[in-house]
Amino acid sequence: MADVKKLIGDRIRQMRKEKGLSQEKLGYESELHCTHIGSIERGQKNWSIDTLIKVAKGLNVEVADLFNFPIPPADAKKMKKSLIEDINASSPETIKILSDLLNGLISLQRQTP
Repeated sequence: MADVKKLIGDRIRQMRKEKGLSQEKLGYESELHCTHIGSIERGQKNWSIDTLIKVAKGLNVEVADLFNFPIPPADAKKMKKSLIEDINASSPETIKILSDLLNGLISLQRQTP
């Protein structure tokens, strides 16, 4: 459980810094004490759903965004290598389908704010 608390805390810290907020400002916006925010970010504090809702509100994000963890570069590199191997082993027809799907997904992602 400590790993999940740390992951959530790291994600909150990352989002807070991206938005240029101090722990004090996030605490104010979340209606939580800034020391509570610091404890959550360090993975030292148990949090409730209500607390995460308040933090998400303070960050002006959805609660689900707190669980959207970045992919470590090493993992992304492994995924990319595996995809390339799969594509290289595919038929031309499958490659065309994959290309169309990927282009569609990229287009959708660009449209999402």
